[in-house]
Amino acid sequence: MSSNPTIVFAPGAWHLASCFDPIREALHSRGWTTEAVEYPSVGAEPPTKGLDDDADAVRTVLQRLADKGEQIVLVVHSYGGLVGANAVKGLGYRRRKEQGLPGGVIMFVYLAAFVTPLGLSIKQMLGGQFLPWMNPKGDYVYADTPEQIFYHDLSGEALESAMKTLKHQSGRVFTDTVTYEPWHDIETMYFFCDEDKALFPVVQEQMAGMLGPNAVQFHSKASHSVFLSKVDETVKGVELAVEEGKKRADPECVVAALPGTSQSGPLLEFALDLDLMFGASLGVNPQMDDAQWISSAL
Repeated sequence: MSSNPTIVFAPGAWHLASCFDPIREALHSRGWTTEAVEYPSVGAEPPTKGLDDDADAVRTVLQRLADKGEQIVLVVHSYGGLVGANAVKGLGYRRRKEQGLPGGVIMFVYLAAFVTPLGLSIKQMLGGQFLPWMNPKGDYVYADTPEQIFYHDLSGEALESAMKTLKHQSGRVFTDTVTYEPWHDIETMYFFCDEDKALFPVVQEQMAGMLGPNAVQFHSKASHSVFLSKVDETVKGVELAVEEGKKRADPECVVAALPGTSQSGPLLEFALDLDLMFGASLGVNPQMDDAQWISSAL
């Protein structure tokens, strides 16, 4: 097994794995080993690939590394929160160790990512409809005004480069559902983007609460794409995740004793406050007490 964990990046919707090139290069210069996973659903022709296809792509990488005995820090961005959740079942380091298996995921990092309860989709989290900047055209979904929603703190060549690499997104991923809640078995961290206009910070806070009191937290005053606009801060956050993951992988460590929120029992309809999300997409700054989770038993 390598002395250092391998850091695996899983992107959000519309984005290629190359969006992580700047942060990966910075981490490589500091001696870390990284991988980034390409999603079949991004730019798919025809646009029929879904969440399971993306999760399979991530799981293939995680399984290969785990079987080699590698400790893994998985960093998932935005929609990648659902992908990583479905991909990581059975690959947590502690669970594999109990089974006499080598390697596994020691830390699951939600980088401004959806924390999604079992059985729900992104569209359900959004009250059954797309946000105003999400532009569905048949089975294709496009991201409008990405310079405002994803990259408002980028400019010049960096912004131009990011915009050029965006692809259409297969619409299936917005209705496919999550099959696993990783925070019950794997250490987690929420990396907050405090100036995010795609996934508003107060919504990030609400979702991070599901991870439980022992989840690691890290904040950056950045857009949804902190890994492009503030590479050095992203390095700090990822290195904190590695440090905490390695420490908690120690069998003597008991910090994981308190679990996060469980969605066992009746399936809940779990939706974000649409006024909050729409306000965020329109540049409105809602107040903290305007945020709420809307939930009711089916």
